Amino acid sequence: METLIDLLLDAKERLYAYLLDWERDYQSSTYQLAMTKGEVANWLGITPATLSHCLKQLVTEGKISVQGRQITIHHGAL
Repeated sequence: METLIDLLLDAKERLYAYLLDWERDYQSSTYQLAMTKGEVANWLGITPATLSHCLKQLVTEGKISVQGRQITIHHGAL
């Protein structure tokens, strides 16, 4: 049985993979989300609250920065 922590890690990993795919497709480390954060959460199969929590974790880890819908990926943090 998965714990809440396992589910959050899975959600964070899915979100980060989504961001990296977006970066690869558009060949830019900084971009605007094409969807609302609620739509992104729905697409990833998570709640908006979980999306917000995962974004904050990725910011804290130094992997991304977020300003509104603009997200920048920081590869030096990998």
